[in-house]
Amino acid sequence: MKVRVVQKEDFHFVGVGEAGREVPIDAAGYVGGKGRGIRPPELLFHSIAGCVGIHLYEALHKEGKHTEHIEIETDAERITEGYPKVFTKIYLFVKVKGDVSEEDVKRALDKTIFDPGTCSIAYMINKVAPIEYKIEIVR
Repeated sequence: MKVRVVQKEDFHFVGVGEAGREVPIDAAGYVGGKGRGIRPPELLFHSIAGCVGIHLYEALHKEGKHTEHIEIETDAERITEGYPKVFTKIYLFVKVKGDVSEEDVKRALDKTIFDPGTCSIAYMINKVAPIEYKIEIVR
């Protein structure tokens, strides 16, 4: 997988991946960013939640389960003293609307995140910052 990131000005960068879509990136305000893009840690969490969502949908549909809506929110524990400011635990709050049970979603999430893990991003990150999830079924 190839991505190219080019500096535009100061802490502002633009990334372009294989799909040709531009992703604006900027640092946090406290280090000089000016809100011109997404901060790199946010990009990581977009990647985790997006990958889990795609593979959760895939796993449920392979089992014949119909979903109308999947929503994933993230949170995390992070070391904030000094550098690097690493994440030590990641939380996913997963809401699913459809003809599914909590057990259906749990089974699909376990296949998605944990060994063997169909979502390579979550599987990899889980090795260094354990991922926990909570499920809400919306009727």
